Amino acid sequence: MWRLYQFPLCPFSRKVRLQLAEKGVAYDLVRELPWEGQDAFLDLNPAGTTPVMVDDDKGAVLIDSQAICEYFEETTEKMPLISGSPTGRAEIRRLTAWIDQIFYRDVVAPLLEERMKKRLVHR
Repeated sequence: MWRLYQFPLCPFSRKVRLQLAEKGVAYDLVRELPWEGQDAFLDLNPAGTTPVMVDDDKGAVLIDSQAICEYFEETTEKMPLISGSPTGRAEIRRLTAWIDQIFYRDVVAPLLEERMKKRLVHR
């Protein structure tokens, strides 16, 4: 069975969780705090970033939300999420990348900064 190593506030992890739900892919969720640099996680992804999908039975390790999403788009027939002409698919990918960047900048970064400030103040 697939395992998704992810951080709940990571927009890239969120994108993968949404796609897996739409496609009905079964997986176990593993919470990973990228800044902790766990050796076992770094063995999977030396860059230390989330998300990472692992299936030991298949010997598969998928890294990066775009690569993970494209893998499941290509290998799962249920609920195609990208269709149309090559130009249309390119536009879908452009918009997806733009949303990832905006969501991180406007939502995730401020939340992480707020949480870190609270931790530092209350030490």
